Formats: sequence, C-alpha cells, structure tokens
Amino acid sequence: MKKLNNMLFLVVAAVCFNCAHLSSQQKLETFQYKGKTLNYTILLPLDYDASKTYPVMIGPSDTESANDQSFYWRGTKDSQGWILIGYKIYNATGAIEEIKTFLNHLKAQYNVEGNKFHTVCFSANSASIFDLVMEMPDYFAGITGMAGNPNNSNAKKLKQLKGVKVQFVVGDRDTYWMNSAKKSHQLLLDIGVNSTIEIIKNGQHVMQPLIGKGFLDRAERLRD
Repeated sequence: MKKLNNMLFLVVAAVCFNCAHLSSQQKLETFQYKGKTLNYTILLPLDYDASKTYPVMIGPSDTESANDQSFYWRGTKDSQGWILIGYKIYNATGAIEEIKTFLNHLKAQYNVEGNKFHTVCFSANSASIFDLVMEMPDYFAGITGMAGNPNNSNAKKLKQLKGVKVQFVVGDRDTYWMNSAKKSHQLLLDIGVNSTIEIIKNGQHVMQPLIGKGFLDRAERLRD
C-alpha cells in the first residue's frame, strides 16, 4: 500500500508540475516609463526557449490581470509559436513615446522575429490602431483588421503603410464593415501597399469561431 501511495503521489506531483508550467506561460509583466510602472499581458509558446526567435503579436487589452488577453486569443493556451502581447494600444497615437519605450522593452526581453511586431485591431479600436502603425511603420511587419479599417480619407497618410503587410478579415453578414474593408483594401492596393482581404461566409461582426487557432492561422500569412 505504501508503494502504491508513493506512486500516486509522484503522478499527482507530475501533473501539478505540468499544470504550473503551462499556466506560467501566461503572465502579467511590467515595464517602466517616465517613473511609472505599466502592465502588459504575455502568453508565451508552450515550448518557449529564450535563445530562439519568435513572431510577436500585440493586441488591444486593458491589462488588469494576467487573464486579460486581447480578444482574438482570449482563453487560448497554445499560441502556435507566437509570443502574444496585450497592451493599451487603442487611442495610442498621443502616446507614441510610451509605445516606442514599450516595444523597445520587448525587443530587449525577447528575440523578436525580423525586429518588427504584428498587431491586430477590431471594430471601434481599429482606426486608432491603424493610425499608430502609420505613425511608426518601422516597428511593424503586419496588421490584421478583424473586422477593422483605417480612416481611408487621407491617401497620403495611408502611404505610410508601405512596407507593412495588411490583411482584412470580415464577415459577409457584417455589411458596413465588409464594404469599408473592400474600399480600404482597394485604396491600399492602388497606392502600392501589400494588402489582402478575406470575406468569411456567414461571418458576423464579432467572429467568435476564429478566436485562437482561426486568428493565429491568419496571422501566420503575414510572416515573411
């Protein structure tokens, strides 16, 4: 009986260690900016190795706790080889120096693929996140609007997206955003920006079925 109990203890300990290891991939971290301590959330690959290089995705999030992930990977345990970061990047065009400090902090902590980041935007936060990328395009490799669009009234400003890969993912039942995405996509093509569009059959405005793997599979398309 004692031998059996010892074996059960070892099995339970191994399971607990495994659970702790997996949960430790998702964290609330901080960085310093002008004397302030600011939060961000991070989900690391399950087999994360600090010596390796990873694509890094940043999405809008309020970062109140480690579980406050950006919407399109909320609840995801497997990041599919991505480092997934949540931060307050919506309405951030008035905080460019803060964002630069944050992105440089991430570069110092992790081996960022291509030394550039990916981002995602959706619905009401999308115009401001596109604006952020246009303000600092040298920091970004790709942006996914899901459904999300830039303010497309200023073609000169849109040219700042040259060198950044853009993709629009929108549902065909989301009429307003689908039409806006089609217009933005064509405008970007016309000025020489690398842009693609995917229209999801029977897709709604909030594409719940794409949370996690569906989104990450699409993000993969923008990697060099």
